[in-house]
Amino acid sequence: MGGSYSLEVAKTVERWEVRNDVVERMGGLRDVRMSREAIEAVGWRGKLWMVNVKGVATKEGAVYDVASDVWEEMPEGMLGGWRGPAAAMAMAGGAEEMYVVDEGKGILRKYDGERDAWEEVVEAEVLRGADHMAAGGGRVVVVSGGGGRVVVVDVVASTPRIWVVDPPEGLDAVAVHVLPRMSRCTD
Repeated sequence: MGGSYSLEVAKTVERWEVRNDVVERMGGLRDVRMSREAIEAVGWRGKLWMVNVKGVATKEGAVYDVASDVWEEMPEGMLGGWRGPAAAMAMAGGAEEMYVVDEGKGILRKYDGERDAWEEVVEAEVLRGADHMAAGGGRVVVVSGGGGRVVVVDVVASTPRIWVVDPPEGLDAVAVHVLPRMSRCTD
């Protein structure tokens, strides 16, 4: 834990209003078990979704409704299928999709909120051992193999396409981000 560990800090949630440069304390986590290790929150449908441990393990989930400053329970099916890195993205037509990689089996899944179930998108050996994930522009990008490869999955293609991008020699990927196109070529 370390000498500077604070239970109060571990449960703290703050919102930073960038335009006004104001930091506001919000409703904190109700249970410190959510802060056993560094976790990532996934923004999906106006809420933050998170689990307390990575990988295939018994876990707890929490959902934070940003607009109402209220913590909710995570749906059972979502929690049971969250077996690795997760990310969400906006799709054409305004829909939002959440994806997770089962890091043990190498399966990319999409969450169906109506049925509270994860649907298989594609299974691939290169997805095993997934460490980090990002999504955007119809692509899911996964760091796997201990950072030794970056796997791209085109999830909007009728049959999902997969390709691997190797990091530069001697370097490993530690995280990925999918950024919007910042400029258009005029040629």
